[in-house]
Amino acid sequence: MTQTTAPQHSTAADLSAEEMEELRERLVQERDSILALYRHDLRAGQNSMEEASEDIVDRANSAYNRELNFALSDSERDQLRKVENALRRMDDGNYGVCLHSGKPIGLARLRAVPWAEYRVEYQELAEKGLLNDET
Repeated sequence: MTQTTAPQHSTAADLSAEEMEELRERLVQERDSILALYRHDLRAGQNSMEEASEDIVDRANSAYNRELNFALSDSERDQLRKVENALRRMDDGNYGVCLHSGKPIGLARLRAVPWAEYRVEYQELAEKGLLNDET
């Protein structure tokens, strides 16, 4: 009778302290940038709502701009969630580990996408919702 075991999940990627600090700085910069964009979008939305124009074209333009700002805000919120999750994984000691396979995510990928949750071979599957992360 053979016994199977679950895949071994790493608790941290094999990154040096300098590499971790470099990636942490990038994540913090990204978070700060997203928050600045969010504050800008919020102010722009408030300003456009305060404009009391009677011209129908101006009202349509304002409505379109508000919708665009809200759409961008959804995207920004999703990005912020990914960045904050990456920072949390750093604090927990499991940053740089693929959420699906438990194997380390390569340094080149982390430098390109510091908030990466998956190794390259699993990213597209994750985006399509085809991964079962209960490995």
